[in-house]
Amino acid sequence: MKRTSRASGTIGDWLASQHDARFVGRSAELARFRGIIRGELDRNVIFVHGPGGSGKTALLRAMQRAVDNICGLRTHWVHDVPTVLAILSSNQDEMPTASDSVIFLDSFEGSRSSAESLRRDLLGVMPADAVLVIASRRPPDLGWRKSGWEHLTSEFRLSGLSRAESSLLLGKLGLPDDVVEDVSAWAAGSPLSLVMAADSYLTRGVLPPDADVSRTVMAIVGEGELDPAFDDAVHVCAIARATTRSLLSEILAADANTAFDWLAGRSFIESTGGALAPHPLVRGPLQHMVAAARPEQDRKLRRLICDHHYRKALTGDHLAVPDLAHLVLSPTVRWGYRLDNAVSYTATAVRAGDEAVVGAQLHERGYVDWWAMSGLYYRLAPSNVIIARSNDDVPVGHVIGVLPSAVSEGLLVDDQIGADCAAYAHRSGITGSALVWRDTIDLTRESGTSEGGVCSLLNISLVLRTEAPGLRHALVVVFDQSRRTHAFCQEVGGRLVPELRWTVDGREVRCYHIDWGLGGVIAAQRDLIYRELQVLWPARDLTPADVRDALESFHRDDVLSTWPLASGATPAARAESVRALLRSAVAAALSGTPHSTQLNAIVSRRFFTQREAHETIARSLALSRATYFRRLRDAIERITRYLVDRVE
Repeated sequence: MKRTSRASGTIGDWLASQHDARFVGRSAELARFRGIIRGELDRNVIFVHGPGGSGKTALLRAMQRAVDNICGLRTHWVHDVPTVLAILSSNQDEMPTASDSVIFLDSFEGSRSSAESLRRDLLGVMPADAVLVIASRRPPDLGWRKSGWEHLTSEFRLSGLSRAESSLLLGKLGLPDDVVEDVSAWAAGSPLSLVMAADSYLTRGVLPPDADVSRTVMAIVGEGELDPAFDDAVHVCAIARATTRSLLSEILAADANTAFDWLAGRSFIESTGGALAPHPLVRGPLQHMVAAARPEQDRKLRRLICDHHYRKALTGDHLAVPDLAHLVLSPTVRWGYRLDNAVSYTATAVRAGDEAVVGAQLHERGYVDWWAMSGLYYRLAPSNVIIARSNDDVPVGHVIGVLPSAVSEGLLVDDQIGADCAAYAHRSGITGSALVWRDTIDLTRESGTSEGGVCSLLNISLVLRTEAPGLRHALVVVFDQSRRTHAFCQEVGGRLVPELRWTVDGREVRCYHIDWGLGGVIAAQRDLIYRELQVLWPARDLTPADVRDALESFHRDDVLSTWPLASGATPAARAESVRALLRSAVAAALSGTPHSTQLNAIVSRRFFTQREAHETIARSLALSRATYFRRLRDAIERITRYLVDRVE
């Protein structure tokens, strides 16, 4: 692609010049804008915001073209507030420019005080029939949402282009069809990333992720906002799904509160519910840039973040489960198990009317007998169903989960597949720790509207609804033609169960058995991340004596912080990581039988709680001194084997 010179004007001007002739998308924003211009919506200020490279200038120019087609309206393109005020305050007899005017103020990056000054000045000079369109990297401050301004201001938050719009733009930029999908997936809807990636491929033959493209994108997005003193804070924010003060305080050696506040002040960082995250249009290039610049630090920080969320998950913090899933790098696993901040779908319980909508869609696609079984759950066990919804609240998919230990036999009478899976779980002795993925449907996939993310949202929502710490086995029912689901199950260690095979609506249906191991789904997530980071589980050479020493020092930070399996940036964090690990190992290795339960009680009472005397514990369990110490030794050996086995 031959690129125009950027010697003059702004980056926004250059991006818009590349995008103007090939403008795609933003139909909703343009429709709202036309409604305001036509007087259908009474607004005088339109505030367009998004990070650098999100297409603000291109959208403003499309708006300007729309105004040019309306008789009697004048447009003005300006870059500073004084010019805006000069136009608005002009006397109609001398310079009839204010009334019936649409003024486009590009790149307004003023502070809160300058925004207050602008609002104050507008009050005295802005005609009732004029419209001011402001483009800024930052969202409008609270002043635009109170004191009456909320009735005059319309906010346009720019999200990414859809996958279809991205592909259309790349095609117009000249990319061949065989690379469009990969580039579109990497760019995540960012117009700047799309244009830069297309330029890189057409001039150098290089496809993203590419370090040069990522650096260039971030140089534009973060222009004047990056500081080497906060490189680690930016790096953590790029990796983590959500960055909190507690996460930074555990991982950074520097002042976490200062780092958090600095991050919150960046235009490309968003704040939600006390946590920070890169804007969805920026996260990809930011991740690639920091990883390419500091690969060893990237591995170190990724592991520390993993350990932080693993410990939280073990304590019952459900939000730590999607935080762990976010760290997985495998595209195959991410497709099927992830809570993506950029995805616009939401997961909810079944609502009135959902059964009719989903049933009609499946009937139309030839899944008549399949729906006869799945539809039972909507009527008889709606708590087993999770619905994925689009922004306009329309069902776009569902997942049906069945716990063999809790499912009603009456429900399974008319669901042969569910009955067969429950019977297999019973025969295999896994009834109490298994979950059946009875049905996962993505209605956007066959409709041609798929943006991805439906299956991953539904699957992780099902795990969150289930008691994750006790979940070890998954039985995943899958159609033979669902290649991506097959690939996902195989990637996470699933095996096809030969006797679980059906034919429904002329389609072959199979079932995978996934065994996540003694540590369950949470430990399996941590182990997968470790494998991707090529981190050896440091328990390979662990001995029972090592475990005994750690248990004896369970309440001493100074000792536990130096243990081989400790992780974290501070002694306190490292010690707590060992405590969480030992608790989870005891729960996993010493359970399932009365004998194991007794071993669990011995270890817990001796080391975790009141540190009871050996003689007191032995007497309460009616054990001789010799038998008690044999069982204590047996318990420690089992815990050691469990920890060593986590290597595999």
